[in-house]
Amino acid sequence: MRARTLTTGLVLLLAAAGSFAAGVKVELEGLNEEQRDAVRSTLALGDYEKRDISGAELRAAYADAEEQIRSALEPFGYYDTQVQKSLSGDAANGWSAKFVVQPGEPAIVRGTRVEVLGEGKEQRRVAAAVRDFQPKPGARLDHATYEASKTVIESSLRGAGYLDAKPLQKRVTVNADERAADVELRYESGPRYRFGDVRFGGDAPFPETFLDDFIPWRKDAYFNSEQVLNLQQRLVDADYFALVSVQPALDDKRDGRVPIDVLLRRDERTVYTGEVYYSTDFGAGVRVGAERRWLNKKGHKADVAVEYSQRLQEAAMHYQIPRPSREDRSYDFGVAYRDETTDITRSRNFQIAASRSEKRWHGFTRTIGLKYYTGDFEIGQDEDELEFGNTRLLFAEGTLSRRRVNDRLAPRRGYQFDFGVRLGSEAVVSNTDLAQTWIRGTWLIPQAERNRFKLRGELGAMTVSNFDALPPDLRFFAGGDRSVRGFDYQNIGEVNANGLIIGGEYLAVVSGEYEYYFTEDWGAAVFVDVGDAFRDKFSLNVGAGVGVRWKSPLGPIRIDVGFPVQTDLPLENGWRLHVLLGPDI
Repeated sequence: MRARTLTTGLVLLLAAAGSFAAGVKVELEGLNEEQRDAVRSTLALGDYEKRDISGAELRAAYADAEEQIRSALEPFGYYDTQVQKSLSGDAANGWSAKFVVQPGEPAIVRGTRVEVLGEGKEQRRVAAAVRDFQPKPGARLDHATYEASKTVIESSLRGAGYLDAKPLQKRVTVNADERAADVELRYESGPRYRFGDVRFGGDAPFPETFLDDFIPWRKDAYFNSEQVLNLQQRLVDADYFALVSVQPALDDKRDGRVPIDVLLRRDERTVYTGEVYYSTDFGAGVRVGAERRWLNKKGHKADVAVEYSQRLQEAAMHYQIPRPSREDRSYDFGVAYRDETTDITRSRNFQIAASRSEKRWHGFTRTIGLKYYTGDFEIGQDEDELEFGNTRLLFAEGTLSRRRVNDRLAPRRGYQFDFGVRLGSEAVVSNTDLAQTWIRGTWLIPQAERNRFKLRGELGAMTVSNFDALPPDLRFFAGGDRSVRGFDYQNIGEVNANGLIIGGEYLAVVSGEYEYYFTEDWGAAVFVDVGDAFRDKFSLNVGAGVGVRWKSPLGPIRIDVGFPVQTDLPLENGWRLHVLLGPDI
């Protein structure tokens, strides 16, 4: 009798709504956030939380709500969901629908049968996708996880060249009474396709023989989706084209081969650049430059750049001969004049360089070359204590570098690594024997949603027969915006008998920084930097401080105030302001 009375009351309540009612507020209890979101996206009543609902619509939506909640929770593995619901309110003030949900015990995967038939099962990527299939026996049945694992198998088959792969069986059997599920999934791989012709289209300013050199796979190679992406990335990195589209022509595949269609649209041939900047190391300055993206049908490039600031004046010209291939090689030639002034040194030099670069050497960019360096320099601050020198050096130089970031302009996660070696000899042109090496690394480690750690380290060492003949550019110094903050630029180094900082033969710098962003664009930082440039004995120099971070429209701006915490060096100021514009790495 009581149940009949409640049902009758509910019917009368809904009927009283007439042909029009206000909106409905939906309350859900007993679910986690992910489950609530899934239920709300399915629940028809939710469509009326911000708009009016008629009496007929209210009756229909409320009646269907229980079944909709059960259906929304089945992908999470819940097949025995209990729902208690209630409706209150009126047409004048709006309605409130409350659902207390008990998902119950989830269905557990009892057994899985996942296999690939045909030669495709032997492929490493395919076998790994089958082996790592989720959910495994004993785990909760989760349809999203099941679909994701299924997609991995299908994409690994297509990516390995099995373009006709098809499912033979896809079945998930659920026994709600036993809260158990069985998964059966079988694929037929079919034949494996090879790469067919690469068909270039568009308005590329180069002959097809030159474009063919960008193709990373060997003739008659099996189709591989990663290599298709590799080709696209190489054409993008070449910096000739405004548009690059690389797609397998699946509709044209036949005789075991699939053609690849490449659409190219040329970019502007000449690029002009200009930049006004400020750095506490170099002061206010301006950079201007011009680049010719291609000079001829062989893709040769050239660029010129001029920089003028309070402490640095530089002009450089560069010529590049690309050799597209699997290693993505290029031959580079350059000349430059550089005049740099710091608090303790001035160096004026002329450089000529020739090098060969490989952008894809085991994941690194490798550069090997020769550089001729000549010029003069002076060390000291007072006119009567200046030390003068003249340098002539010819040295071989090799570098390895690698950079991986999630965002080129404002990275939050990633790293950069650089390693280099220089070798010169008095027997060949140079004023001194020189063997020098260095290694630098920066790591960005995200924390929570807006925070991150930045770790930085640098080590350097050299052996040199005549240190006094070595220009400041090739000596090791520490201090400044990108070194030990709290100290002036290059003001940490070995001190000679006259009290002049002359740099060092060894370098060691480590830095730790924590950033916290209060908003999307504004944040603060705290940091500690430690380091020294020395010849015989390491001296502890520690700088610490705080900073402000702003993700401006022109790029990240970092303003730091650093304080020397520990040092044996004589200091004029007790703190230093550091301002930098641009990405961390």
